[in-house]
Amino acid sequence: MQVSWHPALLQVFQPELYKLYDHTLTDLCERDLTLRRNFHNNVFACTTFNVGPHTATRKHIDFLNLAYGMCAITPLGNYDHTRGGHIVLWELRMVVEFPVCSTALIPSGVVSHSNIGISPGETRHSFTQYSAGRLFRWREAGHQTLKNLRKGGGELAGTGHQRWTEGVGKLSKWADIRRWLEAHASSSEEAS
Repeated sequence: MQVSWHPALLQVFQPELYKLYDHTLTDLCERDLTLRRNFHNNVFACTTFNVGPHTATRKHIDFLNLAYGMCAITPLGNYDHTRGGHIVLWELRMVVEFPVCSTALIPSGVVSHSNIGISPGETRHSFTQYSAGRLFRWREAGHQTLKNLRKGGGELAGTGHQRWTEGVGKLSKWADIRRWLEAHASSSEEAS
């Protein structure tokens, strides 16, 4: 199955995060040959298909996901997105229409999110991809648990706050995204 739009969106809108995901997953798969990517050229370590038929989530935070990472969510099915199926981002106080086959990248490890139910007779499924924070910590700890690292006298580099700041620093700013969009819009205009 080819599902290249999730990693492609991450690469466009969060290129530094994309590189971290790709390097981490590549390293893990090269060190343990029993591991493989869920899909060709995919950088997300985990995939979930929620097959409904009325897939809905209550308000929650995905605490096990990489805290400053992104979760890609794509709703599927047949529903009126103007009447239901909206995604709710609680701390941001946003309720967003979420049409079938659209995709959202959200920091699901730190932002409470849910979605609004759909009407009777409609269907809603979802396809999500994300990466667990422990995979990054495993790699950073030298391919061992934090407990074993500490048992051997080791420690992760920097304080928790420093690692958080470094991680958040990988996130694109709106100005970065706008520059990328403008550069690619002008290059596509020149090509035509």
